[in-house]
Amino acid sequence: MVVQATHRRDAQVIVIGGGVIGAACAFRLAQAGRDVLLLNADGPETAASYGNAGHIATEQLFPLASKEVLRNSWRYLLDAESPLRLRPGYLLPLLPWLARFALAARERPYLRGVAALVALQHSALVDMTDLMGDAGVGHLLHRNGHLEVFETPAGGQSAHAQAERLMAYGVDSVHLSADAVRTQVPTINTNVQGAVQYLGSGHVDDPWAVCQGLRDALLRHGGQMRQGRAVRIEADTPEAATVVLEDGSQLQSSQVLVCAGAWSKPLAASLGYKVPLDTERGYHISVGGLPPVPRRGAAGRLGSGAFCAGQGGDRAAGGGHGAERYAAQTLSLPQPVASNERKVIMTSMSMGLRMTGTVEFGGLKLPPDPRRFELLKRQLQALVPGIDTTDMRTWMGFRPSLPDHLPVLGRAPRHNHVFFAFGHQHLGLTLAGVTAAVIAELLLTNTSPIDLKPYAVDRFGFA
Repeated sequence: MVVQATHRRDAQVIVIGGGVIGAACAFRLAQAGRDVLLLNADGPETAASYGNAGHIATEQLFPLASKEVLRNSWRYLLDAESPLRLRPGYLLPLLPWLARFALAARERPYLRGVAALVALQHSALVDMTDLMGDAGVGHLLHRNGHLEVFETPAGGQSAHAQAERLMAYGVDSVHLSADAVRTQVPTINTNVQGAVQYLGSGHVDDPWAVCQGLRDALLRHGGQMRQGRAVRIEADTPEAATVVLEDGSQLQSSQVLVCAGAWSKPLAASLGYKVPLDTERGYHISVGGLPPVPRRGAAGRLGSGAFCAGQGGDRAAGGGHGAERYAAQTLSLPQPVASNERKVIMTSMSMGLRMTGTVEFGGLKLPPDPRRFELLKRQLQALVPGIDTTDMRTWMGFRPSLPDHLPVLGRAPRHNHVFFAFGHQHLGLTLAGVTAAVIAELLLTNTSPIDLKPYAVDRFGFA
């Protein structure tokens, strides 16, 4: 009996983590013929793959760990209204992470971080397009860019300077006037002075539907799924690894891939790898849609301001031209709209309009801060005056982040049959396709299309 248990295999590859990274990697491996078991711990309530902005952020090439962020952010950390906040009760646990963040913000490490992100982003959109198409959810992806609006001269200067920096890396954009912005987004606040329109980014209709589609594709290709939380990995022999679950049960495989997001740290630690992984808690609000927009009617030109009310109702607009009538039309954003000054982004999705933004450091145990939802609500009402927020839904989840804002990718140095793919911070959805391509090639051929040294689990010197 003991010999049989020793040689039993539940799958060739166990992928720990059912978010978009784990689901993408598991699908690609099953598609290539591997016997794959995807182990998922929770429902969508805390999954970053559920609550993100749906933005395929191919323009994000610069790590958050930078001199500019370091110089400007410390005074915001304890401000409940700031876009970057540290919960006071989490200050001491986060100090080691913050110290390493400061080290990563130095010029040479920062430039290495840029190069590492560029290497991943180079094919990210193509890889994501191929991944979703192969999984049968390509219709959820829209490759039509996004806007970054600004409301002040300083915001415009910042947005244009960032666009110029990105142009050097091949990130295409155009500058839009205030009138051009309102042509695309008639509901936008009249204080908006212009925008940078990025041309090579995209968005999805529903991030969680993407994740579910990848899981379904895994099952269609012969893969398995199991519910359970992994608490430890045992890899004492080169032939097999054992994944120990919270309920005491065990799973065995020839290879293990850790994609557990914010919960990856103890799994790596069980093998002796000390990873300085922490969480940036993400908040979002969702509402049913955008307010109706006045349309040019037969009676005359478009008036000065108010949104029409009701379903197809009429409203008189004041001014020297007399009463004008407008037909109401519910509008969806054609592409995501980010705000330079407010540090938020809003995206029209199948379930309504979602706004995300702000970064909060508070670990995995503290409850959500309701003030963050109220902050997002005020930002939404400011950007889209008149929007109905009576049906507002709220969510908070956990983004896995390392101090240098690069993911951990590759083989475990002392365990040839254990692999890592976690810590994608704000870019999990964006980098899911390229991560799956890299990891699948690594497990299948022992090679990689990119140099994996910048993403090594031991790059912090603790492994």
